Amino acid sequence: MTKKFGLALLLILFSQLSFSDWVQVTGRAPFKKGLYEQAREHARKDALQQAVMQFGSQVKSEQRVVNGILKHDQISVSSQARVNKSIVVDEYIWKGVLHLSMNIDVEDVPACPTSQASAYKKKVVVLGFSVQSPEQARLGSIHDVNRGLSSVLNQALHEQGGLVVFQSSQHTLYDEVSNAPSSYTEQQTLTKAAAFAKQTGAQFVVSGVVRDLGVEDESVFENSYWARLKRFGSQANTNRRFSADIFVHDGFSGAIIWQRNFALSAKWTADPDKKVGFGSAEFWQDDYGIAVNELVHTMASMVDEQLRCQPFMTRISRVEGKTLHFSSGASSGVRPGDKLSLYRTFNYYDADMLKGAELTNVKTALTVSQVHPGFASGNISVDPGRLNIQIDDLLVAW
Repeated sequence: MTKKFGLALLLILFSQLSFSDWVQVTGRAPFKKGLYEQAREHARKDALQQAVMQFGSQVKSEQRVVNGILKHDQISVSSQARVNKSIVVDEYIWKGVLHLSMNIDVEDVPACPTSQASAYKKKVVVLGFSVQSPEQARLGSIHDVNRGLSSVLNQALHEQGGLVVFQSSQHTLYDEVSNAPSSYTEQQTLTKAAAFAKQTGAQFVVSGVVRDLGVEDESVFENSYWARLKRFGSQANTNRRFSADIFVHDGFSGAIIWQRNFALSAKWTADPDKKVGFGSAEFWQDDYGIAVNELVHTMASMVDEQLRCQPFMTRISRVEGKTLHFSSGASSGVRPGDKLSLYRTFNYYDADMLKGAELTNVKTALTVSQVHPGFASGNISVDPGRLNIQIDDLLVAW
């Protein structure tokens, strides 16, 4: 009997389990007069590194001795932990060294097991971000955060090197952002997500909502004389918040397979009347921009990590006898001789008339014969007519 699997269930089964815990560490860095922020940043990085090391890491030592003389001595550390959140407990300078005590939430990240799927780069399309409170973008005139954030995330994902990334920042998924993305159906599926994925040949769709761009003390950014005087004071709270939700959808069913909120608060140092713009050179030089850039790279790292162990799926684009053409190629790591499992796709409706998608394994493998940068083709041993293979059926590597 043919066995059928719901796409959403398959993707949930391949999600990674993790465990997190809080650790307390003290980072240290040399301090020179007038360079407090630089010393603080170095101390913070030292603390984060200590936290990851304390929570879980593997130390590998390699030595080579020739004729009794040590010729090679190398120690490498590989960590399977990730920092989720950090809170500064205390900071002080003692004998020319800045000490920064922090409570840090560290999460264990299980390594992705070796599998056929991990050898391929999945295709991802990054859409534009919706903005929940557009009026908060007036400070600094960063109204272009909706497309700018998509561009920065797109670049950061490229730098990870594990995905094939397309950007489509002119499109967004959410018209009503307050409850996004759960307002569409009870199954949290989005027909629009699947449509964007099909247009680009992507396996996953990354979208998001910017939840908060507000400041912690609005009075500091007023145009009055006293507000300007206050901004120049050392006690003024010029922190600005940044909060964004990231959603990753399966491109075939539209189901959400992963979502997370990313948030921070950092100093906004630009003049309130200055039209800085999101993503400008001045924006990235501001303390706030530096913090946002670091957070976006954390987003990219976590998205890449979540998708690494997902099954590799690609659509069949053309059927010619026993030769099947599909929409992934050399850029995804496909090579001649690779074997991919063939699955039929079906749409179904449950008792509540909610649309879903399921796969049927036809127990036939395709052997890749020709590979191009963005597409490839291969052969199967069975007549496709007997299996009723059609365009948009899938090839899968587990």
